[in-house]
Amino acid sequence: MLRVRELGHVSLFVRDLDATRRFYRDILGLAETGTGKQGRIVFFSAGVHHHDLSCELARADGPGPQPKGVPGLYHIAFAVDDVAAARRWVESHGLTPFGEYERGFCVRDPDGHEIELYIENMGGSGRPPSPPTSAPSA
Repeated sequence: MLRVRELGHVSLFVRDLDATRRFYRDILGLAETGTGKQGRIVFFSAGVHHHDLSCELARADGPGPQPKGVPGLYHIAFAVDDVAAARRWVESHGLTPFGEYERGFCVRDPDGHEIELYIENMGGSGRPPSPPTSAPSA
């Protein structure tokens, strides 16, 4: 029987690697751990693995964010230590939080991917929370 131990990483196609670096490295605080494919891909780590996220320059212009419910990426969730401090930080960088709930909120990266920032455990089950069902798709 196959048993998956943990998520290895998430890979995204992006439109602008510089904007992507500013968001994931400078705003979210992930460490940039390398590049590949002659500079077309950049890797980011939350601290344990070489990379938790890889972002590759898209080969074609995309249609932008899709409505919820269509096949494709829904969101990427990152655990944070302090939701209130994270909210103040992203707002100070011009981002607008949405879909807020007791343990977290969402923002969008430069390509419109939904990024959830949440506190992992507030005395509950220790599992990441489910995002709110009525979050606007702003």
